[in-house]
Amino acid sequence: MLRPPKPRGGRLAASAIGALAVLAVTAPSALASEQATFRLLGSSPIYANSVQVHKAAGGDVSVRPARYHYRITTPSGVAEASGNCVDLSHYITTGRDYTVDLQSAADAPELGSPEFKSAGYLLSKSDELIAAAANPGLEAGALQVAIWQLSGQARALDAPTSDTVLNARVSALQAMAAGRSVASDLDVSVAGGDTCLDTAAPVTVTGSPGAEVDLDVPGGNGTVSPGHVTLDALGVGSAQLRATGGGTVTVEAETSAPTLLRSTKLPGQTTPQDQLFLRPGVIDVDASHDFIDCDLFQLAPDTPGGTVPLEPTAPAAPEPPAPPAAPILALSLDSPHLAAPGGVTVYTLRVTNDGTGIARNVKVGQHLARGVAPINARGPKGSSSKVSRTAAHWTLSALKPGHTATLTLRVRVGRAMAGGVAHTSAAVRSAKSRASASGATAVVRRVGKTEQGF
Repeated sequence: MLRPPKPRGGRLAASAIGALAVLAVTAPSALASEQATFRLLGSSPIYANSVQVHKAAGGDVSVRPARYHYRITTPSGVAEASGNCVDLSHYITTGRDYTVDLQSAADAPELGSPEFKSAGYLLSKSDELIAAAANPGLEAGALQVAIWQLSGQARALDAPTSDTVLNARVSALQAMAAGRSVASDLDVSVAGGDTCLDTAAPVTVTGSPGAEVDLDVPGGNGTVSPGHVTLDALGVGSAQLRATGGGTVTVEAETSAPTLLRSTKLPGQTTPQDQLFLRPGVIDVDASHDFIDCDLFQLAPDTPGGTVPLEPTAPAAPEPPAPPAAPILALSLDSPHLAAPGGVTVYTLRVTNDGTGIARNVKVGQHLARGVAPINARGPKGSSSKVSRTAAHWTLSALKPGHTATLTLRVRVGRAMAGGVAHTSAAVRSAKSRASASGATAVVRRVGKTEQGF
């Protein structure tokens, strides 16, 4: 994944036109309103039922609302994205290349309206909402209908469709998104002057209400806690900064700040449908603070001779014995963002020993969704692997501190999975440590006319 450098001082970092949250970006984005080649890859998840959507302009259309997946090609490169239709009067065909304009609020002022900002907020949350939903198809369908309402396509009433279950979830999503938008500003500050080493300095984070902000201290010269804050309704969050030694400590704050884009048909054209998606971006800011060793010297009162003797410091306490070396295992799972029904795809797991001791007899297991069948599993030299009908297992004889073992699993995705989501989970354990990870893959299917209102 290519990433642009992160600017400092609160500037918005331009990223690639690309996926929501988990979908990979493969190249820097085009400028807004630049022409691009747009291809619909398919849809997933899809609502189980065909419903009547009441159009804002009058009349009904029969649809199976879903989340769409796209490929966008510009002179700068190729990217993938997930998003939603914002056009109930035209159609788009899966697998066909269209020439389109990519618009932001700078080109189309309506994209900066409160309604479209709320639509952008729902888009930014759609991956996690769908992943957490007991019924992913219902969640994806409700998100689409809510975005049709917010973009002026569907009737903005409590009953935008003929399906009462779907309408109830649409209303809940609308309430959640009311007055919300993706993050657009961020700042971080550390209060007070020089701070003693044994004292925490208060950190204040400000920005867009509801923004999820990651905090970190680069270089290992201090710690910030918590490492993740959610800004409250006033756009404020707090943390504490500590130092591991005297000197300057820098705390970094970062939040996702995507740009809302609309892919729209060229003037005079009748296809394709307009689509709404996000261009990923981040805001990265930092603040520095000085810490001093307040116990190093203490000054005594002036003596008659005018000198200021130093008070001897108390004898240093003996250093506690070093803890025994121990492994600390970490696990990451790279799931394919999209998969074709009937096709082969690959999962990649990375097991890292972040501790100080060797991890021995490390066991790794990955369980697959029904309809996804393992083909083969591989690991590094010195490991063993095996697959069953629904899982794969690896054994690492030893993993040294600071080392990472990469494991791969090739699977075949069943055709019956089309339009669904393939969930997977993995776990690693040794005698003294364990960790887990999970992932999800959208299994795309061709978009039929009943998913577009025709």
